[in-house]
Amino acid sequence: MKIRNKSLVLLLLIIFSTSFLSGCFKKKPVEKIEKATNATLVYYKLFDNEDIMAPFIQQYKTLHPNITIKYRKFDDENDYYRTILNELAEGEGPDIFSVPNYWLKNNSKKIVPANPQAFGPKQFNDIFVNVASQDAIFVDPQDGIEKVFGVPMGVDTLAVYYNQELYEDRIPAQGKPAATWNGFKDDVYKLTKADNSFERFEVAGTAMGRFDNIARSMDILYSLMLQYKVDFYNADLTQAQFAKQNAITESGTSINPATEALNLYTSFGLASQKNYSWNEYMVESDSVVKEMEPFARGKVATIFGYPYLYEQIKAEIIQLKAQGVATINPNAIKVAMIPQVNDPNTSTEKRDAFANYFVETVGRNTEHPNEAWDFLLFITSKENLAYYNQKTHHTTSRRDLIEEQQADPIYGVFAQQVGFAESLVIYDWNLYKNIFGEAINLVLQTKEVPKTAIQKSEKAINEILPTEGILPKPPIINTTK
Repeated sequence: MKIRNKSLVLLLLIIFSTSFLSGCFKKKPVEKIEKATNATLVYYKLFDNEDIMAPFIQQYKTLHPNITIKYRKFDDENDYYRTILNELAEGEGPDIFSVPNYWLKNNSKKIVPANPQAFGPKQFNDIFVNVASQDAIFVDPQDGIEKVFGVPMGVDTLAVYYNQELYEDRIPAQGKPAATWNGFKDDVYKLTKADNSFERFEVAGTAMGRFDNIARSMDILYSLMLQYKVDFYNADLTQAQFAKQNAITESGTSINPATEALNLYTSFGLASQKNYSWNEYMVESDSVVKEMEPFARGKVATIFGYPYLYEQIKAEIIQLKAQGVATINPNAIKVAMIPQVNDPNTSTEKRDAFANYFVETVGRNTEHPNEAWDFLLFITSKENLAYYNQKTHHTTSRRDLIEEQQADPIYGVFAQQVGFAESLVIYDWNLYKNIFGEAINLVLQTKEVPKTAIQKSEKAINEILPTEGILPKPPIINTTK
């Protein structure tokens, strides 16, 4: 739905939100609301400018004059998380804040879940996509009841950005990236053009294979692990076990899935491989934009990213042109689904796309949990998220908006992937990043076999996992009389 008339938007938001909240979120009796004192909710969020969130806040204020919402936007992730954790530790902190989807389960004690009688797992599952249910719904360690711990405004997945002109020039019969990783390796071989320059490539087929100078190295590796069906942990998430897992492929071969994922990833960074296309000279490791810059210059045919990368690439092209640097035509920027290990046209295996997104939740120190959750349900209504997704280009988290978004020529691919999106339970993103980054370096620099590198990664992760595991544990109920 294209939203053009601001007055119409205002009316729709008020009408829909009133009906949505009265039908899906049970309120206190009217007499109690009238007696309630004015409440102020503090809302912390990363990256979204105030002009994006202000319409929601203003409309909610219209519906609830006794509620004031103070919004604070952060740009620096480290400052953001440090501020929240420090304030929560001091008994303060925001009433509402955004967190990564993988953060929720390991930090449930910092959160006030939704009242299951007002908004429970069933309502959530009916509204939001499956991966969000897997991340945001789990047992409350306080009482052993399954509850909703957060709501997503979008669910972004990793996809392939490609230079269509290079594909049309080198692989015209195909015109776009292959649907499988084996096909993608062939693409890279055909697209890569070596030369005697310092980088050794006139054009690289893809930015993949290394850890130091690829912005989304971990996200790509995690995508491969999902597609190889890696079992990261044991059943209760107290120990990593991915190095010990054995699996049988569709062809009947026994493999260790994590080893296969690392082997495939690093093959693009090994000069001995046919699909070698990336090295340490393609871009400096301390570059802010990393592989985005050579992509904008036409030096690499494919890179991996989320929906917001599209605008970042166009901004990089503008900046490079202002410096007199030759760039690709912005119209040549296209997006394709991430390749799969198994051919989606013939395989019975489910497709997988790695999801990395933020979830809105309520802080444990809030004095107004019902009002905070009421606001979260308001901003994630269908009309509000249609507006939000249009403004930010985050992929919708709502089932009833997927079909509409799939028609978009650029962002439609992400909407097509959201149905088979998956995530990983990650205890600490930065620690895991360093551990798997070291595994990549071992394969590239010391020629360590991927199997040994994966074994070392498993050991390193087990050394940092808490003894009680990642998932919150329900209370022990004494059944004796």
